[in-house]
Amino acid sequence: MITRTKFIPQGAFSLDPVRKMGCGFLLGTRSCSSDGAVRLAFPADGTFEIVGARLEAQSDESVDVTLIGGSQPALVKQQLARALCLDHDARPFQEILGKDPALARAAARRPGFRPVVAYSPYVMAGWCVLSQRLRMSMAAKLQVRMAETFGDVIEIDGERVASFPRPESILSATEFPGIAAEKWTRLRGVAEAALRGELEADKLLSVPYEVAHKRLTELRGVGAWTADGTLIRGAGPTDVLPITEPRLHAAVGHAYGLGRAATTREVLETAESWRPFRTWVSVLLISDDWSRATDETAGPVRLSDARRATRSGPASPRRGSSRSASRADHPRSSGA
Repeated sequence: MITRTKFIPQGAFSLDPVRKMGCGFLLGTRSCSSDGAVRLAFPADGTFEIVGARLEAQSDESVDVTLIGGSQPALVKQQLARALCLDHDARPFQEILGKDPALARAAARRPGFRPVVAYSPYVMAGWCVLSQRLRMSMAAKLQVRMAETFGDVIEIDGERVASFPRPESILSATEFPGIAAEKWTRLRGVAEAALRGELEADKLLSVPYEVAHKRLTELRGVGAWTADGTLIRGAGPTDVLPITEPRLHAAVGHAYGLGRAATTREVLETAESWRPFRTWVSVLLISDDWSRATDETAGPVRLSDARRATRSGPASPRRGSSRSASRADHPRSSGA
């Protein structure tokens, strides 16, 4: 099924973050072309059918959208709007940026910036677990190889684009080459939680943050950092401060000229003026700071690249050890 529709943003919008940001969950599931179009593949909310989307920005800042596959295109459009933060009016956000010189400078380097949110909390939780103790590029290649193995790919404009695997695909295998046994067990736990409906964005946002966070950390291998990532970059709230993210402290220190990483107290005090868009501002500053140290325009991971992914995973942490799980909760490298 092919459905053609359109997004008309409230406030400025640019597809550049989708094209360029080094978000790990985008690397293996995004394809960009010289004509400016962006192609994405992801599991649909609820059904987990693999769907695709072709996005093309227009001169009036509207976005032409072609949806490929899926039995409920209206719901897929809502999911995509959440991922692009087009389900919010960005004009109040732009007012906050304009009142703060440090934020205005960062925003000037990214006209029309809105954060890129993962396609779903399931995808974000799965990505966080997959990328634990791996370089982001290697994790992306493994993700693409998983998608190719399970058939979780979709053709968009003649190109096969990989999705993060469906929960059913992960549960269909007891192991996967290149992924340590303990990590695969953790991925299966995330997949089971998704099928139970525990990783739906609306459900996670309907309870206090602390409650949702605690429930997530009860999943095997999900520590505080992964739970925060799942909630903040998976469910898409606008005003949750990712205080456990060390890059935020560095970015605040850089943006505000401290000459060092900001303390937690300094971040909390500074972020008061960012309400009700503390999440959006945080991602803006982190991505701006990240681009100074890395090449965020690296190309997408192709299906052919995935075949060269490593055949041996990292050593598994000790089973049943909350301490070892905590150490593994952070990936070795991740994008903004």
